[in-house]
Amino acid sequence: MTEFHHLDIYDVDLHLATSRRQWASLRRRLTFLDQAAPESLGFAHFAVWHPRGAGRAQPVSVFYIPVDKHASIEDLVNTCSHEASHGAGQILDWIGYDITGVSEPHAYLVGWLTTWLWRHTQELVSP
Repeated sequence: MTEFHHLDIYDVDLHLATSRRQWASLRRRLTFLDQAAPESLGFAHFAVWHPRGAGRAQPVSVFYIPVDKHASIEDLVNTCSHEASHGAGQILDWIGYDITGVSEPHAYLVGWLTTWLWRHTQELVSP
């Protein structure tokens, strides 16, 4: 089962896959995902999706963090924060917010996304 959250402040749907099987499941539901599971330790992708039958487009942020490829909890924390930074940048770019070096909205969103990703991945890693 993949993780889902509607980030209402930005009206963006968040999806997280933590295994190749979950990525394949997401690809069946989110038809804009046209690639097999990436080989990297993490991946963040943003798209504006037009689901069939829906009246409007929906911004979607998809994360792939294959937990079994991480050797330690420290590696997983690193990947979660790294992908959260990409995701935050993509979302803020979508709404037209220009990120500066001291951007509080970016910092808060990175923190929130890191926590969300960590919450749904950390229990899957052996200490």
